[in-house]
Amino acid sequence: MPLPSSNNSYSGKLLVRMPKSLHRRLAETPEREGVSLNQYIVSLLSAGASLTAKQS
Repeated sequence: MPLPSSNNSYSGKLLVRMPKSLHRRLAETPEREGVSLNQYIVSLLSAGASLTAKQS
């Protein structure tokens, strides 16, 4: 596995592989709420990052 780059430029793009069952579960909520899957996942990640930062 390659070491993380020391370059601090971030593109905002990230490819994540996950089980099909998780993809399906993640896709169901934003579909019901009328938002994009991307927007929904970003909100989940933001909430998780906030919790992590508060614990540090």
